[in-house]
Amino acid sequence: MQLIVVSSSFAQGYDTEQWMKELEDEMLVSSLSIPGAHDAATGEGLYSLPGFGGTQSLGLDELWDCGVRVFDLRPAVNDTLLYIYHGRLRTKMSLTEALSVLSAQLDNYPSEFAIVLLREESDSENEAERALWPSLVGKSIHDMGERAAVFSPDMKLGDVRGKVIFLTRSSYIGTDKGAYVSGWNHSADGAVDACITSYTNGKTARLQVQDYYAPTDSKKRAAKKSVVNKYLAMAHDAPAEVWTINFLSGYSTTWLGCTSLATTSGYKRNAEWLHPYVLERLKNDKRHVGILMMDYAGVDKVGGGLWHWKPFHVCGKEIVRAVIDCNFNSVK
Repeated sequence: MQLIVVSSSFAQGYDTEQWMKELEDEMLVSSLSIPGAHDAATGEGLYSLPGFGGTQSLGLDELWDCGVRVFDLRPAVNDTLLYIYHGRLRTKMSLTEALSVLSAQLDNYPSEFAIVLLREESDSENEAERALWPSLVGKSIHDMGERAAVFSPDMKLGDVRGKVIFLTRSSYIGTDKGAYVSGWNHSADGAVDACITSYTNGKTARLQVQDYYAPTDSKKRAAKKSVVNKYLAMAHDAPAEVWTINFLSGYSTTWLGCTSLATTSGYKRNAEWLHPYVLERLKNDKRHVGILMMDYAGVDKVGGGLWHWKPFHVCGKEIVRAVIDCNFNSVK
């Protein structure tokens, strides 16, 4: 898939399957603009009632091919195996399968790297399963060998090509690869002083993160748009070594007019409402945006469903491209 990016000084062609190939090794990873997929494995299918829990319509391979490089994966223990969940809903993909997909893509495109955002999705686990989570996840990362990256606050693109960077909100054991994230919250203000701590050497990086996920009425939608806008500006204004993760994702409706539930249509409606605004901003202001996490990445239109019959225009393909373009049109 060949795209042409026109900047003020030159035309730069890149393939979305390997768009990092065009970037310099000396670029700080924290200075890159990277599209990401919220609850990325839901596009592989869910064991659930129709209409609940879905946030993607593409599988991991397809997300990669369209340019996504950050994958939100939330494993939980089911008996003694790790499956990817969204809340209490199990996807049709295990953690082992997800990491195998990413490893295969890195074999095919060694100029690239991937970031996996991990969190224990503990709602479905019993006490014994929760006790197993740290060691099972640590073993999964350990078994990747050199494919798993050593996190360093000042790591550069050349240091991590062909590797997976693990950033986790739930601690694991049994490996010194990856990093632990503290200070994350879901408020309408976000967290400007969250911290990423390397498992390898204890070095830390500052993280500014916005993950306000339930804009279910007009007041909350205004707050969501405001905080997304705020973190877009903060990403550019912060020093290059500061990491920014900005979630566009969320569900913007109530179910049956009363209870807030994470329906698939709610995620689609939020994307249809918010993505065009962000896309327009990115087209007009091609500055560094950090990691931008989204629902329905890689597709511009998705069908309706149980709660909504008309298709949703979510601009997910356009917005992934616009985020990538920021790397060729801006200087951080």
